[in-house]
Amino acid sequence: MTTISSLATFFSNSNGKVVIEWFGWQVTTSPSFLIISSLLIFFFIYIVLSFILSLYNFPKKTLLKIEKRKKNNAITALNEGIIASFYGNKKEVLKNLNIAKKSLNDTPLLILLELQNSLYKGEQNHTFTLLTKMLEIKVLKPLAIKSLIAYSIKNKDQNLFNNMLNKSLDRRIDLSWIQKDIFKFCIQNNNWNDLSNYLEKKISVSSKTNKEILSITYFQTALRHYYLKETNNAKKFLKKAIQLNNFFPPFMELYCKLNLAENQNQLIKILRKYWLINPNPNIEQCLENSFTDKNALSKLKIISKILVKNNHLYYKYLILGKLKYKAKIWGSSKSDLKKSISFKPSKEAYFFLYKIEKQLKRNESLTQELKSLYDKSTDDIYWKCTVCKLNYNYWYSFCNSCNSFNSIQSIKINENSKVNKNNQLINSGSVL
Repeated sequence: MTTISSLATFFSNSNGKVVIEWFGWQVTTSPSFLIISSLLIFFFIYIVLSFILSLYNFPKKTLLKIEKRKKNNAITALNEGIIASFYGNKKEVLKNLNIAKKSLNDTPLLILLELQNSLYKGEQNHTFTLLTKMLEIKVLKPLAIKSLIAYSIKNKDQNLFNNMLNKSLDRRIDLSWIQKDIFKFCIQNNNWNDLSNYLEKKISVSSKTNKEILSITYFQTALRHYYLKETNNAKKFLKKAIQLNNFFPPFMELYCKLNLAENQNQLIKILRKYWLINPNPNIEQCLENSFTDKNALSKLKIISKILVKNNHLYYKYLILGKLKYKAKIWGSSKSDLKKSISFKPSKEAYFFLYKIEKQLKRNESLTQELKSLYDKSTDDIYWKCTVCKLNYNYWYSFCNSCNSFNSIQSIKINENSKVNKNNQLINSGSVL
């Protein structure tokens, strides 16, 4: 306002005139009138041009608004479709997919919704095509790999499985995401060699869990070669497994089957160390596998050198009692079997006691009692799945019930037993 007042005062106090001549025409006016007229003409032109421009852009703006509204509707439909897929509403999924596809390109969520719709319709070829497309989208790649591994399991497709293993070497894809699926494929198809090579590239053995995973894979590979009578390869992979997980019971059993020890004395030392560090009932099977040419008495002498200490374990005396029975040292066999029962009654102990009494023919009532106890007893359980709690007589790398990998663990001795002050089991059978 101050500026305008100053200008008005200046023009009112400044007398003069402006003469404009153009092609014979002459216009005379005051400076103030010329300036005001010029400004008015400028603003008039500006308003007219703005109006013309707005008329020109009106259709374009209208179309943009329509497109924006459509896109917002498509995004809403996409979100509602994704939610509908979670509770299995197939009609809503299809309806919202059709709306979303009209305004959205191949966004990750749209591809996921289309994949869900394809699964609902059972369109396997289209589903496979979508999963292949997802491999090229960074955020969808892990999901695509997991789904395609599941596809390879269903169709027993070895090439697809190996291809997905290579894709999953990407550091952004954690092994735990696909671990269950890859082991399931290998168990069903006995494809451990490829998995061993993959894990060597994928994981570091710095952690205990990774050591266990890789060692079990090596073991399964060795076992497969053993059954195929490819002894050298079996030994190669078993040595790798033992380096990562020494004295694990299944590993030691295969170690004895393959005769990896250089000589008998070395084998006895190794088995004694195994018994001291990780005692397990399969020490008996290790003995049988290693000394197939020995008679019962020779095996008894050898096992006596191995079963040192761990005098609280019922199966120590059970193993000794069984070997003494086979060597026909029945009196000592009975003592060991009874001692085994005092720690934990077992079906095997009752069975061998029954056989001894039947051979001796001294006490018919005792013989029948032992037979009755044997019939009522259940087999010993040494392994249990930590996830579903299913019991196993033997170790497996994969639980057949809950499909958990490496969940079958050794049961602690007398885990579910109650003992009295004399170390005798109560409420689990008779103590002789």
